[in-house]
Amino acid sequence: MIKWISSALLTVVVGTSAVSQSLTPEQIAAMVDQRVNDLNPYQALLNNPDPERSRLAMQVMLESGDAELARMALEFGLLSPNPNVKRTAFEGWLTGSPILSIRFDGAEVKDSSYPGIIKSNWNGTLDGTTGYWRVAVGEHLKENRCFANTFNREKCFITVNGDGLFFTPNNMNGRGVLQDDGSIAGVAALHNVDEPVPFSIKILD
Repeated sequence: MIKWISSALLTVVVGTSAVSQSLTPEQIAAMVDQRVNDLNPYQALLNNPDPERSRLAMQVMLESGDAELARMALEFGLLSPNPNVKRTAFEGWLTGSPILSIRFDGAEVKDSSYPGIIKSNWNGTLDGTTGYWRVAVGEHLKENRCFANTFNREKCFITVNGDGLFFTPNNMNGRGVLQDDGSIAGVAALHNVDEPVPFSIKILD
């Protein structure tokens, strides 16, 4: 009898605990509203009518170390119609040493050296004629005004200037442009590959 009562009480306690931990639709809506309200001041800073204050707010948020604020600032900057704002956002993102996934479109490439460049020299992967190479951005080289990568910390990997984004790792020389959706698209010359190879890099999730 005592054992039965103990089991019954345990069931009631567990059931009550489960109910107390459940959120009602009203509670969830209130939490969503609170988060939106918390973010509104940051959105207001980014949308400041003064372009310089807006740019500085974006830069500070990118360098804040807060992942949510950095993501908000990056999306704002990369989707901006202003090329200078796009560039500032991209450079700010690079300082966080992100890992780039470069996608090479080899559909029109006939040169047999193409697979070897992707697989052997970069340890990349091939899906049919589409190549993928993942590489981490390294430190900013102040004297050279560029970013290195983790394979070669003393050589320029990405250079950003008014003419575009230049990628110069070993066996590649390419130029890309930030697109309206925040991605990068460009064309590269690969070592020992006769044809130019289009490439793209997705930044925003």
